[in-house]
Amino acid sequence: MSVAAWASHLPEVHPFLLDTARLIDRTVARFELRIGALRAELAQGPAACAARRGLSEATAESLKRTAYQEAIADYQAMVSECRRNFEAYVARRWSAAEIAQAKSRVGAVANRLESAA
Repeated sequence: MSVAAWASHLPEVHPFLLDTARLIDRTVARFELRIGALRAELAQGPAACAARRGLSEATAESLKRTAYQEAIADYQAMVSECRRNFEAYVARRWSAAEIAQAKSRVGAVANRLESAA
């Protein structure tokens, strides 16, 4: 869910906070693109590994796969941390109920759009 989408439904939200939320959304989108690229590389890995015959090449491929899996986990952790930190900041000003209501509004809009399509 877009951080900016639910933040825009908070009562009396300041434009600076919305700019920050949009920045977080753009950052998360870049992380998610990188995660997708790494997953695509991992999906191609087994076929490429089977085509190779040397032990050193197989070891290098295994190390590469491990590095990609670690990178994916790191990117996913950064995405979670970005969202969690923003929500913690917002929680200083708005109640948990107001935040939940803002998220609910975005979910309701998304559901309406899906059913219309």
